[in-house]
Amino acid sequence: MISWFNRSRIRSYVKLSTRKQNKMKQEIDVRFAEQRSIMDSRLANAKDYARKADRLQSRGKEEKAKEALNSFKLELASSQPVLNAYVSTALEKQLLEVMSMEGFEFPDLLSDLREDIDYGLFSVNATNELDALLSAEVNPFEELGIDI
Repeated sequence: MISWFNRSRIRSYVKLSTRKQNKMKQEIDVRFAEQRSIMDSRLANAKDYARKADRLQSRGKEEKAKEALNSFKLELASSQPVLNAYVSTALEKQLLEVMSMEGFEFPDLLSDLREDIDYGLFSVNATNELDALLSAEVNPFEELGIDI
């Protein structure tokens, strides 16, 4: 099961009233917009450093170009936590949208229902059982003395 569904806040979301669900969605939308603006500013700074490094290198200023390139790398590395938080918030936002749909059920209920299904020949365990049956089977040609 997806680890997101184990969070108590996510579990309780379905039981909330529509007004409280909407309030929770708005809070996530605000957080998402803030993270997006931070990420956009970080990316703009990184682009500026990259352009500066390119410009300096084309002018033959290798040392200053290396400094600008190192600043670019640092800006990208420092943007990683912001990107992780942004992606996490985006996933949570989409998850709440899905959970808001009528008829939503948690995946653990679906897993429980799937355990009761008999897949017949398409059963996951059927290949092991079939292998055991075939290995125990006697070759009728050998019993008759026919060599194939």
